[in-house]
Amino acid sequence: MTPNQITALAQRVHDAEGWSLGASSTREYRNEFWARVVGIVHHGHAGYGVAPDPQWHLKDGGGGRPQTDDVAVRMPDRHFWDFIGGVGADGYTFGASADHGPLPSDQNVYPPPVPAPVGGSGSGGDGNPLPMPPPPPPVLDLTPIINALTEIRARLSVIEATSLAAAHESLNAAVRASEIKTQIENLPSARPCPPYRGRVPKTFGGSSEVTFEPVL
Repeated sequence: MTPNQITALAQRVHDAEGWSLGASSTREYRNEFWARVVGIVHHGHAGYGVAPDPQWHLKDGGGGRPQTDDVAVRMPDRHFWDFIGGVGADGYTFGASADHGPLPSDQNVYPPPVPAPVGGSGSGGDGNPLPMPPPPPPVLDLTPIINALTEIRARLSVIEATSLAAAHESLNAAVRASEIKTQIENLPSARPCPPYRGRVPKTFGGSSEVTFEPVL
């Protein structure tokens, strides 16, 4: 169904069943009416000659807020329209708004209940209770993950500092080794020592001539 066809259907249900959505109505009462209208669209209804169009859904207000009493959402693109201007006040009117675009992600969308064959403003729902919006998704506790990431970051900082110090020491050692190598290469060439000749006195007189050779 198009938004304009839903508007026409809502007007028909309102007038045929005697609903009153003005200032004297409650939010629960208006929600019941709107759940019935969208239920007729979604599931179809022989009494109103409507074939099922399951793309149309109800929505809540997000954050634990209740069902919205005049909005239908088209799935799966989550585009939504308002259908009752001034609902909850006297002088309300039926009319489809412009396409509001995709619904914010914090607002839940869900199928309407199956409509009762007969309904009306004094029917008490005709055994057609309002759907309960789905519970909000659980809030993920990110504290352990944040703590673990903080510890990892601290350890990485220590490793980085240690690595930098080791790299610095390695560079200094390489520079020092290069300096020592250069110093060794620049040492003067060794001069051979001449042999030394001399005499060693004998124990019982006389002397013997000996030669001392340097050992390199």
